Amino acid sequence: MVRRSPTGRGVAVKLVVTGAGGGLGQAFLEQLPSHHDVVPLSHGELDVGDYHRVMQTIVPLAPDAVLNFAAMTRVDACESEPEAAYRANTTEPHNLALAARQAGSMLLHVSTDYVFDGEKGSAYDELDAVNPLSTYARSKLGGETAVRTVHPEHLIVRTSYVFGSGTDYASVAVERLARKETAGGLTDRIGSPTFVRHLAARILPLLLTARFGTYHVCGAEPASWFDVLAHAKSIGNLPGELTEQTSEELALPARRPRNSSMVSLFTKDLGLEPMLPLEVAVKEWIDGRGH
Repeated sequence: MVRRSPTGRGVAVKLVVTGAGGGLGQAFLEQLPSHHDVVPLSHGELDVGDYHRVMQTIVPLAPDAVLNFAAMTRVDACESEPEAAYRANTTEPHNLALAARQAGSMLLHVSTDYVFDGEKGSAYDELDAVNPLSTYARSKLGGETAVRTVHPEHLIVRTSYVFGSGTDYASVAVERLARKETAGGLTDRIGSPTFVRHLAARILPLLLTARFGTYHVCGAEPASWFDVLAHAKSIGNLPGELTEQTSEELALPARRPRNSSMVSLFTKDLGLEPMLPLEVAVKEWIDGRGH
């Protein structure tokens, strides 16, 4: 399934990447060694919701793997636009699974901690039962189910509270703080904050194991968005004011799990490098802003 690199730099793979223009897609492509053969596809280049276009585009390429980084991740927007949410988060992964199976390719699909309801009281592992609370979460679980049902050769990567992409919750708040504006951080919702570059760096090693199944790949410790922003403000000496907020105060349209932090039962045995502590990850992010 994989080939020796003609450059002598080890295994080379042919990849199709959907959602290549998003934060995770960009971080993955920036770190991907140059001897790999990659076809990056943004939404403008391929409408993954169009089954026939997906089949016509991906099957002839016959990649070793298809990596799906495309999603509708705006949780509250999903609540008001359910058709768009299910198209992006359920139908599109289903189409990609069909195409990958037809092409003889592995499929790696990225999912979310929000498939859990947050009531466990401790971190969720891969064997815990799911119970999505929102349209976003239900649509993402639908994508997981479609992938598992259609294509045996799949890897589902659940992650949590991704930051550092430039458009995520924390990135937007940090830009406000840098402009001497006020930014709020939620204190009453806990996840496993994950630096996008650290997540991206673990995608290819996981893929190359060809150990199919569902894996949690997320930050090393549970924390709130306020915790992430407090680290960022301190490390970056950001002049804006950081305030505490609660979900009740904001009256957010979509329900969010109270504590959707995660751990993995399996990734250590697969040889994946452990995630760095949150403060170290935030420092790497803040130090690299603008570069």
